Amino acid sequence: MTLTTIEHSAGQATVVNTDQITYLREDNYGTAIHFSSGEHIICPLEIDALLSKLNAPNAEAMLIRS
Repeated sequence: MTLTTIEHSAGQATVVNTDQITYLREDNYGTAIHFSSGEHIICPLEIDALLSKLNAPNAEAMLIRS
């Protein structure tokens, strides 16, 4: 289990289990991180910045980026 801290609003952060992320999506409010549980959070980072914070330079990250 890989955990990292992600800011999701001004001054608030949450701990994210990166193994449970199913996909990322950019929308008007920021980048939505969707989890296998069906829940999601919005963070203000762009997808590329978020992927580098998640330390995800693998093939799945390349699919997210395209």
